[in-house]
Amino acid sequence: MADNGTPASGGNVKLTDRFLNFIEKAGNKLPDPALLFVFALVATWILSKVLAGTEFSVPTRTGVSVQTIKDQLTGTSLAGFLSHMVETFTGFHPLGVVLVALLGVGVAEEAGFINAGIKKMLSFTPAKLLTPMLILVAIVSHTAADAGYVLVIPLGGVLFYAAGRHPIAGIAAAFAGVSGGFSANFVPSGIDPLLQGITQAAANVIDPTVQVNPLCNWLFTSLSSILIIGIGWFLTDRVIEPRLKKVEIDGDPEDMPKMEELTPQESKGLTWGTISLVAGVAVLFAFAWPSDSVLRSSPSMKFVLQDGSSYEGTMVKDAEAVRASAVQLALGNDSTLPSGALLVLDTPGGVRTFDLSSSSITTHEGFQASDAQDAVVLKESRRGGGTVVIPQRLVETSEVLQGSITAFSAPIMQMIVPLIFLLFLIPGVVHGYVSGTFKSHRDVIKGMSKAMSTMGYYLVMAFFAALFIDAFGKSNIGAWLAVSGADAIRSAGLPSSVTIVGIIILCASVNLLVGSASAKWALIAPIFVPMLMQLGLSPELTQAAYRVGDSTTNIITPLMPYFPLVVAFCQRYVKGTGIGTLISVMLPYSIVFFVTWTIFLLVYWALGIPLGLQAGYEYAL
Repeated sequence: MADNGTPASGGNVKLTDRFLNFIEKAGNKLPDPALLFVFALVATWILSKVLAGTEFSVPTRTGVSVQTIKDQLTGTSLAGFLSHMVETFTGFHPLGVVLVALLGVGVAEEAGFINAGIKKMLSFTPAKLLTPMLILVAIVSHTAADAGYVLVIPLGGVLFYAAGRHPIAGIAAAFAGVSGGFSANFVPSGIDPLLQGITQAAANVIDPTVQVNPLCNWLFTSLSSILIIGIGWFLTDRVIEPRLKKVEIDGDPEDMPKMEELTPQESKGLTWGTISLVAGVAVLFAFAWPSDSVLRSSPSMKFVLQDGSSYEGTMVKDAEAVRASAVQLALGNDSTLPSGALLVLDTPGGVRTFDLSSSSITTHEGFQASDAQDAVVLKESRRGGGTVVIPQRLVETSEVLQGSITAFSAPIMQMIVPLIFLLFLIPGVVHGYVSGTFKSHRDVIKGMSKAMSTMGYYLVMAFFAALFIDAFGKSNIGAWLAVSGADAIRSAGLPSSVTIVGIIILCASVNLLVGSASAKWALIAPIFVPMLMQLGLSPELTQAAYRVGDSTTNIITPLMPYFPLVVAFCQRYVKGTGIGTLISVMLPYSIVFFVTWTIFLLVYWALGIPLGLQAGYEYAL
């Protein structure tokens, strides 16, 4: 683009090109992401053999657990690896999440419902608000898989060109919203439960009881949308477009895409599809709102003790068996209490909670058989889901708590992916039949099949990712790296905020070479989620940091799968556009997004605003 008048010096352009060429060449030398998991699996096997038997201490909520690295190259381990290979693959959490969600999205795309909705939103936008509306639509398009890349980005050029503005600026603004703001969205999408599944599996390396809500980052990503829209608007109108004024539009007018208006049938289909979508949400709300709704979690009890501490959870059905076991424990006999059970005791130092697997409890002063005989037994909802035994004499007050919609155990929270499927499927089918896109049920199935046909590569990558994550977890190498890394960071005395910024920088750097969001997180999460948990930082916060780093460098890496497609879109208007040209246009977005979004997360954290549903910032050991 420098030949077309880009206001940049030749030396700067050459330096930038050299840097970008280096990134492109380095990235091209990396093996396919699927093969990266194979190498990681082999490395795990070898490392587990070298470090086999190494003991290390893992601080947990119930004390210090001594673990050892387990050799994955023994005959028994390899036999288990092969015999459970199919189960390991089919049980890989992100696999079902992606496939089920895309079945509904595929129908909506094939019907034209998504395309019609995007065109409608952009058609009535005032000229002054064209840029923010385009970025908003680009952000919302994340819910429809890759629709943003193939529809919104070229439409950005069409809209700007029709409005007398430079089309490359429109493409840049749309690209910034679709890819640079990938983790910013008001609407939950398939990426939320996809990342959540990987995060939870990584957190379970340290604490098997940890539960991560699929919408644990939803509030943060929603408010991030406002940030991305505002910054993208400013950069497009005040920085990018002024630099493009001297760039001549020399594309063939016949080849330039045009903004086609919706036909009457498409408009009618969009109207009825939207009505069905709103009706579906209304029905869901009506079912979930009543306090006794089956979509809520089970009613629970809250017990406030004499020292002010409190416990919440559901009453255990086999309470008598637990109490009988607690009595035996008090008498110094063997106990058959559930694994991970906790006991609340009144000690000289105050009320404390003990792990019932600890032998010291049997002779603890103040622990009497009478305490166990009338004890409250409940499944705690806030301390990892363990069974808690509370002597009645310690209870000050108790109350019944209504079921919650946002609790992880609530059926509606377990239905996030099926809801995404249905809330795309229903309006897609309605739009298809009303607009005439669908003639029979075979067209609906065709939409689903078409969406599945694009998932072949993902299935291959998921297969090897599942095998690596399974072996990595069984070897305990992840826990060892987490503890060792946490000790190193702790000894360095770095503030938590600096650690989080480091994670963002790491993810942004890796993103330059590995484009797939799920592939990167599957590689990074098993190490850094447990490591930061050891430092007292929650899995949800680590995931939020990853999402910031993963998004901001998408728009400047030639290895991003859709990057060449965006270059092709630009070439319709400016024939001399190349990879370096596009990166030079997108670099201001990437840098400013990275800096401001990182600061936004730190400020957000400092203010204590919830990241999402059931998501805190701290993990209590």
